[in-house]
Amino acid sequence: MSNDKLPENEEVHQGVHQETEKQLSSAVISEFSAETSNLLDEQWLTLSQDWQSQPYEKTNIQALLKQTKKRTLLAKSLLAIDIIATVGLLIALLIGLYQGDWGTATIAYLAFGVITSVVFVYYEIKIRLRIWQHSCDSPDKAVANAIAGLESSIKYIKLIKLSCWLLLPTVNWYIYAMVEESEKSPWPPFLVINLVIAILWLVSHWFQKKRTKELSQLSLI
Repeated sequence: MSNDKLPENEEVHQGVHQETEKQLSSAVISEFSAETSNLLDEQWLTLSQDWQSQPYEKTNIQALLKQTKKRTLLAKSLLAIDIIATVGLLIALLIGLYQGDWGTATIAYLAFGVITSVVFVYYEIKIRLRIWQHSCDSPDKAVANAIAGLESSIKYIKLIKLSCWLLLPTVNWYIYAMVEESEKSPWPPFLVINLVIAILWLVSHWFQKKRTKELSQLSLI
């Protein structure tokens, strides 16, 4: 009878021994994982502190302020040019109306140009002033001002692209009317003016993609 129970006792002993080994192994693995995790956390904290102590952030902020100021100056210059061009078109229209011999097509084209240019400058001022009124040279607001400037630039570029679409049929109509009066070949002026408008649109589109990419990068900061 005792001999029959001996194998059972051995099996129980082996089971207890295996269970104990599993528990010890689990404890060792857990302790090792905890130590490894703590070590990685300490290393990451050290790296983060080293990265934050680098002078790159300050340098980038100063560069960002300089870039924003430069682009603001460029935007003001473009606005001044657009206003001067609008005034020039208006003066040309008044002279044409006063002299009375410029032709119906020219007067109509100048009138359309004046109206379109006035609307363009109105929206340009509206886009720009909203940003310029709140802009400042504070380093704390450098990123916010840069983002606002990029958004303003993108809106201005979209305005230019829209103007290209409005200008395309009008200019072609005017060229057609003038060529018909002079009885010359219409193809050279058609090709030149459409090529100029296409280049203007493509350049504007390229700048829009560039500014959009810059905006997405700044939005992550």
